[in-house]
Amino acid sequence: MKRGCLENLIFGVLLLVAFGLSTYFWFTFFVKGRSLPTPNLIGRTPADARAFCSDLGVVLKIEEQRQRNSDKVPVGRVVWQNPTPGATSLIKRGATVRVELSAGPLVLRVPDFAGQTPGTGMLRLGQQNLKFANLSYVDESVKGIVAADPPSGTVVAAQTPVSLLVAVPPNPLTFVMPDLIGKPIDSVRPVLESQGLTIGTVKYEAYSGIADGIIIRQYPLLGAPVSSKEPIAVVVSRKEETSAVGTPPAPPAAPVAPTTTQ
Repeated sequence: MKRGCLENLIFGVLLLVAFGLSTYFWFTFFVKGRSLPTPNLIGRTPADARAFCSDLGVVLKIEEQRQRNSDKVPVGRVVWQNPTPGATSLIKRGATVRVELSAGPLVLRVPDFAGQTPGTGMLRLGQQNLKFANLSYVDESVKGIVAADPPSGTVVAAQTPVSLLVAVPPNPLTFVMPDLIGKPIDSVRPVLESQGLTIGTVKYEAYSGIADGIIIRQYPLLGAPVSSKEPIAVVVSRKEETSAVGTPPAPPAAPVAPTTTQ
């Protein structure tokens, strides 16, 4: 009799364990393992989205280091999620939904292009989601972009056309090189400088019979084109040391100003 009761007791315990395991298995399979549509978290605050996911048994992960600009979703609310929401997008309980928050509308300003080349300016416009309109040029002593339309710093919408004004130094005047041979460098130099020309290199050479400071060679040569971009080189006389007293040379002719060419 006692043996039968013990066997019945063991059987009952085994039956109870089997029932418990079966219940847990089917609960996990049908409830916890059941797929459900991915919830739509777009536009929710982080707290609201977290509570909503918790009720569904879904884990919410907010990408704190990344935000997205949006004209429709207010700052600080969910603007993007993965997986995407929808009845055809299914997830299981315990799955993770990653979201990013809105940084609000993108504020675009026309960049400061001062001194930059036209190529750099057009490249920056593309990088700022703006559109290049056209280039205009103006003669100035500086180089590069000097203005923009709309002006730099103006808040504009995406793909706004922007025009650029570029400064280009004017071409220097070109002259016909005059004859400097036999003229004093001290009188020639100011005449040349008044026309924007400069004497860059001056070499001295002993030359018998000519007073000090007289130009005896020149470059460019007579009649060659010359401009402010090309310094003039001259060789100037220096009297040789001598004990004899000679007759002083006749005074040289007045310096000749260079002639402008078209």
